[in-house]
Amino acid sequence: MDMKKARRCAELIARKRTVEDELRSIKDEINELEPSLIQDLIEEQVDRLPIKVGDDRVTLYIHRQLWVRPKDGDKDAVIQTLKRCGLSDFVSEGYNTNSLSAYVRERIGNGQPLQPTLAEVVRVDESVSIRGRRSPASTDSQTAKAMRNLRG
Repeated sequence: MDMKKARRCAELIARKRTVEDELRSIKDEINELEPSLIQDLIEEQVDRLPIKVGDDRVTLYIHRQLWVRPKDGDKDAVIQTLKRCGLSDFVSEGYNTNSLSAYVRERIGNGQPLQPTLAEVVRVDESVSIRGRRSPASTDSQTAKAMRNLRG
């Protein structure tokens, strides 16, 4: 057995666990900050907030997305209704929340109401969170260089 390879794998697994623990802690802290930050951005009517963080730039913005959930947790009613509405593609032993939510977003986005029987068994909620994306900190950043090359 190649012990160097085994040791390296063990080191990487240990490091992965440490990084995952740190990531969990970071996510928890973001979740604590998020509600008040969302409120601040809404009150100040700020759509995007670019912030320099070290050599990077992060733009904070409010992300909104509709999700469909069963009313009163009655998933079986949703399954039966989807079948009656001719939407059995969303149903296997359950239904795919992501696919059904995308379907509902598309209908609502196109100004089409949900089928009345479907509207009776689902609740449409908006999930609001803070997201950040890295933005070029300078004209020398890798992103800025890549964008210049793409534009040609």
